[in-house]
Amino acid sequence: MHASSSENMQKCFDRYVQGEFLEGRERVHLLDVGAADVNGSYRHIFAHPKIVYVGADMAEAEGVDLLLRDPYRIPLADNSLDLVVSGQMLEHCEFFWLSFQEMIRVLKPDGYLFLIAPSAGPEHRFPVDCYRFYPDAFRGLAKHAGCRLVDLWHDERGPWCDLVGVFSKAFPLPKASPASVAPARPVDLPVAAAAPELEVTRGGRSYLDVLAECHAELAPRLYLEIGVRRGESLALATGRAVGVDPRPELARQLPETVTVFAETSDHFFDTSAAQAISGPIDLAFIDGLHHFEFALRDFMAVERRAHPAALVVIDDIFPNHPAQASRERRTAHWSGDVWKLMDVLAKRRPDLVMLPLDAAPAGLLLVTALDPDNRVLWHQYNPLCAHYRRDDLVPPPAVLSRRGTVGASNSVIAEGLQTLRNLRAGQVRPADVRAALTAWRTVGGMAARPSE
Repeated sequence: MHASSSENMQKCFDRYVQGEFLEGRERVHLLDVGAADVNGSYRHIFAHPKIVYVGADMAEAEGVDLLLRDPYRIPLADNSLDLVVSGQMLEHCEFFWLSFQEMIRVLKPDGYLFLIAPSAGPEHRFPVDCYRFYPDAFRGLAKHAGCRLVDLWHDERGPWCDLVGVFSKAFPLPKASPASVAPARPVDLPVAAAAPELEVTRGGRSYLDVLAECHAELAPRLYLEIGVRRGESLALATGRAVGVDPRPELARQLPETVTVFAETSDHFFDTSAAQAISGPIDLAFIDGLHHFEFALRDFMAVERRAHPAALVVIDDIFPNHPAQASRERRTAHWSGDVWKLMDVLAKRRPDLVMLPLDAAPAGLLLVTALDPDNRVLWHQYNPLCAHYRRDDLVPPPAVLSRRGTVGASNSVIAEGLQTLRNLRAGQVRPADVRAALTAWRTVGGMAARPSE
């Protein structure tokens, strides 16, 4: 199962199941149509004591509890299920409207059907591959089956560009749960310190000092911070600023010009960002959950809302020990696998200007020459996740030794920041930023391919 499909089903759960829906039921009976676990399953998303999860498919396989003899007949009673989910099935169904009608038939009047199907992507027969779906297709299915299309979104991340629909029989519509009731991603919980050799840190100047310099030199009109935590870095803001964190634990007094959104960054960009970000971002600091795919999504979302001469600062780009780079936290000093993002940007986005800094405790990556119209990362999102989330990828020696980084006190940093501020005053293109930051491009190029 590709990454965006799982993330979209998680969004369905957060919006429509978690909270009031679950609280109002003793048991929730769920049927997953097309549940064979070929390369992933939705089962973990709905792993709740109240939910009885049944997987249905046409052949015996892992994840299949109910074997369907007829693809267009579900052997369950009318109005018997609280939830029906189906993903990456509809394109393989020759008469998909018949299957959809069956899923609606077995759904209770106050239940939900969550449906995910591709709108793009290469042919992948299993055993056939017949269709791609656009928003009007789901609207048409709702008309055909006499149900209501409650919610609909079209994911831009390729190659599949998922179409996601939420359907219900109920009139009026059921009330959706707030999407920010709880984070839709793992929580970064602290752990006890490991052996001293695993907790080593390095770097001269602190990342907070570098951020303070960025604020002073850039004087950003809008600053965005993902991962607020105790507020030490957000307190550096001198103008209008937005902080995003599902569980902020502020220990600092923040300026009146700062607004904190207690929600995940995914939810923020889906909903709150439309009003919170009224102009282009000039400076952003990405320090959220230390998993590659979250950092990648945060960068993608920031870039499309940023000025071409804006600066994105990414934390934890250089783990100090392989143990600190694991996807599961095992050390107090934890960088996760954010280091992979530098590799992706260097290889897939050579148009960007990157400057890796030897800052304490886990390095920083400065990125500029942003292009809000660039869709390379969006189109390649799922293949990138499939490759870079592999367990056998470990930080190479070049990353652990911080080879090719710039000292965090190097004068080239201030010179580049001043250049960005001057460029921001006029109408510039990413190419103009690249041309102006010759020093950053030259120095930053030394660490352009950290995996090699």
